[in-house]
Amino acid sequence: MMTINFHNKTGSKDLYLFFDYADALTSGVTGFSNMSYLQPWKDGTLALDSAYTCSFDWINSGTFWFLMTNETGANTITNHPNTAMGTADPNWVGGFFELTSLESDNMAYFDVTNVDQVGLVCGAKFSDGTRCGYGETANELISGLINGCGLSADTSAKVSIKGTDGTTYKKLWGPTVAQVSSQYSGAYDAYIKAIKDNITKLTFNADSTIGSPHCGTQLGSFKFTGYFGAPKMMPAGSSITDMNDIVASFEAIDCPKKGDITYIYLTKEALNGGTIMSGSSSGGMYVYPAFEYANPTTPSKIEKGGWANDVSLNWTATGANAVKDTTCFQAMISSVGRDLVTAMNLGYIGVTKKHNDFVYQDTTTYASAETQKKYINEWNKYITENSDSYGMAYSDGTHAKVQFHPPVNGTIDCFVLSQDDPSTDTYWSKYVAPKTKSGKGGGN
Repeated sequence: MMTINFHNKTGSKDLYLFFDYADALTSGVTGFSNMSYLQPWKDGTLALDSAYTCSFDWINSGTFWFLMTNETGANTITNHPNTAMGTADPNWVGGFFELTSLESDNMAYFDVTNVDQVGLVCGAKFSDGTRCGYGETANELISGLINGCGLSADTSAKVSIKGTDGTTYKKLWGPTVAQVSSQYSGAYDAYIKAIKDNITKLTFNADSTIGSPHCGTQLGSFKFTGYFGAPKMMPAGSSITDMNDIVASFEAIDCPKKGDITYIYLTKEALNGGTIMSGSSSGGMYVYPAFEYANPTTPSKIEKGGWANDVSLNWTATGANAVKDTTCFQAMISSVGRDLVTAMNLGYIGVTKKHNDFVYQDTTTYASAETQKKYINEWNKYITENSDSYGMAYSDGTHAKVQFHPPVNGTIDCFVLSQDDPSTDTYWSKYVAPKTKSGKGGGN
């Protein structure tokens, strides 16, 4: 059994906790339930200096939220008590951590993330002595991100609310939030043009799906090569009406069987500044021939052949069985898009004559340090440099995601902190306690 103690260090009894997890493979839950809110310091007799304790035997894809709201947000929770607050909802400020601990793995996976926003932050202590947290207070992170990302002082990405307790809380929306993404993504529109003008050749080795949990025919890794810009020609039958809408195209020979060529076309809807920073799109990818893929209306039914038109960059099935219903072919194709946007977020693709033959994961082919610095995702860079959190999709593939493994039968103490709590950095894994007069480190 794993125990979680939530310590409310915000100074407000109005703090909400919200729990979201997959029911399958989750067991032994006590003190909380799926898709539910609690205000244990307000609704019960729990004092502010007392922790709220909950536990479970095993948990699948758990997300543990902590948040403050204004009156409008509180009314939303009252009227929709089993619904998570939307990322773009301006009426709450909060944060969360992710936790999975499955019996089959006998290992727990814990991380904090700020891909979408920075609001409230937490510090965590695990029973094995490990710590996880932030090197700056929430207020310092917000100010640092505004400066680091080149946002204006009056940016609409910065949101303030008057909490139900009368306190003002702030949050900063990140580049994945649609209404502000253009404030972050302009550099990537320029990057696309620079790669195209340089005629940089791109090579990606798609994921092997041998032994994967996906359905359909298991496939090995295939090499996709391509360029930015409209192709000179393409197979007939797609629903693309203007080839100039194509931003990038790729092809793999002998995929998925000898003698076949598989084509991927990414239009402006699939690949632009916003989708590069968010890691996905609502559509805009075209694949031919679509070897095997989940029927959009009946995911358990596998379609074969022809064009897959206007699909998401992150091409998967949907629903409770999305992983199982996604075919191996879809997963393979999606891995190309994943690696492409990851490379662009990190400025890896060259834009000079000396760097015009890019192979993902071959660092000798990567762009110059100057190019990488110019096009790196500044939001993610600042967060990873100042916390144990991460700030971009697919961070686990770039080693920017810090993942912890607390004991499966241990305890996690989660301290939800005020936005200016001076002890915030003491929970950070990189924290170094200042030396005392005796020469020994201090700390909590």
